Amino acid sequence: MTSGCVRLVAVAVTLIATLTTTAIAQEPVVRDSADYRQVLSANPLGLILLPWYNGEYERKVTEGVTLGLSGSRLPWGDGGGFYSVNTAFRYYPNGTTFKGFYLGPRIGLFWVSQGQDVVGIEEDRGPHLGLGFELGYAWLLGSEQHLSMSIGGGSTRVLNGEPIPVLRLVNVGWAF
Repeated sequence: MTSGCVRLVAVAVTLIATLTTTAIAQEPVVRDSADYRQVLSANPLGLILLPWYNGEYERKVTEGVTLGLSGSRLPWGDGGGFYSVNTAFRYYPNGTTFKGFYLGPRIGLFWVSQGQDVVGIEEDRGPHLGLGFELGYAWLLGSEQHLSMSIGGGSTRVLNGEPIPVLRLVNVGWAF
């Protein structure tokens, strides 16, 4: 019993040390000459590997904070599928929007069509509200730094259902 507690404490201390080190090791705040206000992106791997479609619009609110709107669709069968529309706030601790580590809350609507049961949501119950959290990392690439790439993940809990994983395998977009 005590070795299990020691192991749990060791894992918790390691995670805290790793996350703290990562946050401290962020790039220094460097203001770019190109001050982009928004990014439009999608996940090309979802289109290739699965019939999973998603898109996202992220807009700068302040230095280091953005507001995003995203939608996704995972179709199956004869016109049925899983659908979601989300809003997310993202905080970039390094103070540079669209670049570096980010984290923040998200809220959205989720629904399933054609009577499928996915994470406790059924067609006849209509859309369901979900609250969640995500974290990830974003880059602006190229000489003009217009090309945006990001990865991340998190989880959203549907208020009367199960948690839904939030995966950002690789979103590719354009900053403008």
